[in-house]
Amino acid sequence: MDETRKKELEKLGRNVRRLRKSRGLNQTKLAMAARTRPTTISAIENGINPNPGWDLLGRVAEVLDSSIHDLTQPEILIEKLPQKTQLPEGLSNLMHRQSELLALSETRISLKELEWLSHMPQPEDRNLLAEEYLMILRHYRLLVR
Repeated sequence: MDETRKKELEKLGRNVRRLRKSRGLNQTKLAMAARTRPTTISAIENGINPNPGWDLLGRVAEVLDSSIHDLTQPEILIEKLPQKTQLPEGLSNLMHRQSELLALSETRISLKELEWLSHMPQPEDRNLLAEEYLMILRHYRLLVR
């Protein structure tokens, strides 16, 4: 395995571990939810699984309320991720329903976007709905292009 590939696998492993711990999960619980074995999660986290596969990474990312793209990002984005319980109800709903609500051409919500959305001021009289967060996200994506 070349050095670049090794560093990418190690970064993936650190991000999976950090997200797993931020969600209060152990390797066994993550493995069960992602329909794999704890040894597979351990191998990913330790950067020694040479080919974890897109299907598996997709299931792991889904359990961690993330995306494969986010799992490969620098740790700085992961460290700033708000705890799952801190997300407003509408934003949490959007995160869980993003595969249903996002158009096929849209990418999954990144950790940077999630952080930005989680700091949005809430109306005083009600909570924002998932669809309203999605509309704000789409405007945000147009502005930062």
